[in-house]
Amino acid sequence: MDITWAELDALKEGLKLAERLKIKRLIVESDCAMLVNAVKKRRTDISILGQCVRKECDAFSKFDSVQVNWVNRNSNYAADFLCNLAIRNKNDLYFDMEYPSDIHNIIIQDVING
Repeated sequence: MDITWAELDALKEGLKLAERLKIKRLIVESDCAMLVNAVKKRRTDISILGQCVRKECDAFSKFDSVQVNWVNRNSNYAADFLCNLAIRNKNDLYFDMEYPSDIHNIIIQDVING
């Protein structure tokens, strides 16, 4: 799967999770510039990707506010770690609120360094 389409799928799943958790103010971050640009230009992008992004972004109306930011890949160590962990363990790593402490430490480190 192309990376941009995989990122769009991750956005879709993240929006579903945020809705389930009753998040009101949402900040979405991605190191995929193409996806972030497609989200920001979704009302004028007539490409297939743009139309798919527009459809998924309809979910934004379920939140009080949504902010979509591009982040440098170097600031995305936690996401990279989690993806590699999921690949190694062949699962989706849904932890709810109970998660391994090494993940907590990596996220704290990412926030401090980001």
